[in-house]
Amino acid sequence: MKKSDRKRYAFLLAAGAFAFLIILFWLSWSSALLKMDKAIEGEARPVRYEGKRYVYNEDLINILCLGVDHSNALDQDVLPGDRGQSDAIFLISLNSKTRKIKILNIPRDLMMPINIYDSKGDFMMMRTMQLTLQYAYGNDGDDSCRKTAERISSLFLDIPIDRYCAVNFNAVPVLNDAVGGVTLRMNTEYVDAELQKLSPMFAPGNTVHLMGERCFEYLHVRDIHTYASCEERAERQKVYIKEYIKAVKEKAKKDPKLLFELYSILDENMTTDIGKAELLALPFYIDELDFDNSIISVAGKRIQGEIHEEFYANDEELKRMVVETFYTLADEEI
Repeated sequence: MKKSDRKRYAFLLAAGAFAFLIILFWLSWSSALLKMDKAIEGEARPVRYEGKRYVYNEDLINILCLGVDHSNALDQDVLPGDRGQSDAIFLISLNSKTRKIKILNIPRDLMMPINIYDSKGDFMMMRTMQLTLQYAYGNDGDDSCRKTAERISSLFLDIPIDRYCAVNFNAVPVLNDAVGGVTLRMNTEYVDAELQKLSPMFAPGNTVHLMGERCFEYLHVRDIHTYASCEERAERQKVYIKEYIKAVKEKAKKDPKLLFELYSILDENMTTDIGKAELLALPFYIDELDFDNSIISVAGKRIQGEIHEEFYANDEELKRMVVETFYTLADEEI
């Protein structure tokens, strides 16, 4: 190898190493920002499970994501109790060390103690109700997110929740079209009857390309008179998220600014405490996402209540899931 070639090779190697260090710093800095000023601090104490001691995994960044059923802007001035419901509830857990992602799908009709507030925003009482209703009682969009996050934290052994993001379902078609739409296959055995009425494209087994309002219909419509229709809709939402993330990955390869563009598109249809600087970390996690092995559902049973369906978590399975997802094995005894 010529001396000039060796110098050029050494320069390229040094430049590559420098770029790699910049990327690591970028990821570390953005991840550190996500862990500052948590939405819910939590008090995740050590726990004993199956004879072993576990402690909360401090490498995790937990982000609550809500899909809100409301026709108006999320920051609209409305009274507590009238702010809409969180029809889609996901808790995304990012591991800042391994860059692995876990996505917890939480049933909207999960029954648990909900904090009730009067029209002035003063606490009135706690009542066992569907989790989806907690969002309605916020003073504003941020307060609704924090109140919902607090309830979910209490459900999951008081883990911290670092950030939140609530998106009005009305914004979904715009986000969908920004990546060129989403292609997916309808369930081969059953599709909600109300959804099928809207278009023959929604027939069982069909491969569909969702654009505009068809995307909204796919994610939102359900037959409220059919038992467990919200479960069928939740399964559709999981299928959609998987394919949407694929579409985002593909487009982001050609357009690195995509996440910032999607962030800007949301505007008044989103409430979040994730800043633009913190967005810098997310592509590194998304790139590592193995969706098929990442999504977890809360185990339990569904019954028909006096008025609405009610989902009750299995306490033992819930504890196992929380320990396996958010905790790590410790050496010392409690």
